[in-house]
Amino acid sequence: MVQIGRYHIGKAETAKEPELNAGEAYLLWDQLISRYDILEKNQLYQNFAHDPDFIFLLQQGIKILEKQVDILEEEMNTFKINLPERPPKSVRVNVNSGILGDSFMFKDIFTGIQHFLDSHTRFIRSTTTNDPLRKTLINFLKEELDLYDAIVKYGKTKGWIQVPPMHLV
Repeated sequence: MVQIGRYHIGKAETAKEPELNAGEAYLLWDQLISRYDILEKNQLYQNFAHDPDFIFLLQQGIKILEKQVDILEEEMNTFKINLPERPPKSVRVNVNSGILGDSFMFKDIFTGIQHFLDSHTRFIRSTTTNDPLRKTLINFLKEELDLYDAIVKYGKTKGWIQVPPMHLV
C-alpha cells in the first residue's frame, strides 16, 4: 500500500487516518470563524466604497478569503469537525451616504491584515502534528503577505498610511 498525503493506492486497511491534535482542531475552527467575519465585513465595505482601485482591492481580498474558507471547510470535513454557522453568501445594501469613507475602511482593513499576519504565524507555529495542514497555512500566509504588500503600496499612494517622519542625523 502506498500513501501519498491523503491519497491511498492499495489495500485500505494499511492506510493511516489523518492526524490532528486538539489544539490544531480548535485553531482550524478559529481560523474559519475569523475568515467568515472578515469576509462579511469586506462584503459590507464593498457597498460603501467609492474609489475604483479600492473596490478592486476589496474584490481581490474577498476572492482570497472565499478560496481559503473553502479549503478550511474541506479540512474540517476531513477531520469530522463540526462547521460553525456560515454567514450570508453576500452582503448587499443600498447606500448613498458617506457614513463610511474609503480611508476609514482602508485603515480598518490594513490593521486587520497586520493582526491576521500575526495570527497566521502563531497558527503555523502551533501546527506540529499535521504536516499538510501546516503547508496549507504557510500558503495562506504567503497570499496574505502579497495582499499586504499591494495594500501598503495603494495606501501610500492615497496618503492613507501614516508614515513615520524620516530621522536624519
